[in-house]
Amino acid sequence: MIDEQIHNISKYNGEIYNVGGGVNCSVSLQELTALCEEVTGNKIPIEQIPGNRVADIRIYITDNSKIKLLSGWEPEKKPREIVREIFDWIKENEIVLSKILN
Repeated sequence: MIDEQIHNISKYNGEIYNVGGGVNCSVSLQELTALCEEVTGNKIPIEQIPGNRVADIRIYITDNSKIKLLSGWEPEKKPREIVREIFDWIKENEIVLSKILN
C-alpha cells in the first residue's frame, strides 16, 4: 500500500483515510485481553468496574470504505495473527527494548 501511495502521490495527497481493522477485524478489550493471554501464556487479573467514565468510547470500528474504494486495500490479518506477530517481535527485541522500558 505504501508503494502504491509513493508512486501515485497525486491520487492520495491532501486526503485523510481511516485505515484499520474494520468490522471484520474488530475486537473488544475483553476479547483482546483473552488473545493476549492465549498468545503469551500470561494471565492478567482484570477487575470489572461498573459504569462508564466520561471519556470512554463504547465502541469504535474503523470505516475503511474510502481507502478501499480508492485503492482496493483492506485488512488481511486477523487479531490473533496481529497479537502473535507483536508478541514475537517483542520477544526477538527484548534486549533492546529492556533498555528503554526499565
